[in-house]
Amino acid sequence: MRTPGKDTRRDAMRAIDPQLVQALAGLNIEANMAVVQRTRRAVMVAANEMRAAQQRSRRQIGLVLLAVGTLAMMLTPAIWILAEDMFGEEHFQDAPTMTLTLVVMVFSTIFAVLVATWQARESRGREEL
Repeated sequence: MRTPGKDTRRDAMRAIDPQLVQALAGLNIEANMAVVQRTRRAVMVAANEMRAAQQRSRRQIGLVLLAVGTLAMMLTPAIWILAEDMFGEEHFQDAPTMTLTLVVMVFSTIFAVLVATWQARESRGREEL
């Protein structure tokens, strides 16, 4: 009469792949090399993705710095004249002061929209990874 435990063990021994046992025991060098090659490829792909992400990050930081510098260069004369008018004899409701205030507000709004657009692109780029 057969016992159920022995039959199950025999079936399990037949189901075990001998190549898998040799690879796990370190006896099958070719299987080990295949695992090493797969791991090396996965690490290289991850390293390339990280390098590309760093380059994108540097490029975006450069563009933001360029935009801030350009904005500061364009608005500095307007802010200077506005401050001079405010601390001088003129009033806020004068035409030149109102015009310069409007120019400063328009450029600041354009800059804020650009920054928001860049952040949206960056977040979409991170989601795709």
